[in-house]
Amino acid sequence: MKFSIHKLTLLIFSVTCILASCSKAPNKILPKKTGKWNANITSHVTATGYDVTTTKTVALTFDKAGTGIYSDSSGAAVNFTWSYAKDSKKITYQKTGSGVIVFDVSAMEKTTEQWHNVSLEIIAFDTQTTDLTIDLTRAD
Repeated sequence: MKFSIHKLTLLIFSVTCILASCSKAPNKILPKKTGKWNANITSHVTATGYDVTTTKTVALTFDKAGTGIYSDSSGAAVNFTWSYAKDSKKITYQKTGSGVIVFDVSAMEKTTEQWHNVSLEIIAFDTQTTDLTIDLTRAD
């Protein structure tokens, strides 16, 4: 009888471990993992008589301390800080020498994420709208 109880206990433990390892909460993917992500950045800027969309691909390397490195195709690297607010699903991001951007996390999967930010700025009595979308893909 002991042998059967031990087998059953081992089976239950094994199944529990397997299920636990398969059920990662999407909101824990980026903040818990260090490493490199490829980011496709789309910026759509509009104002009176002005409508421009630009795209670029960069690499973002995150570490657990809330810092990272932004690298573009020219090889230029800029440090940044970041944090994730789990309750509101927002990423706060700031490159060195730039202002803070708060992104809504609109999609989170195991190896991909999408961040979104819309900002308004008054320039010479005209409203400029910048719609920024970042599509991230895990690189390592």
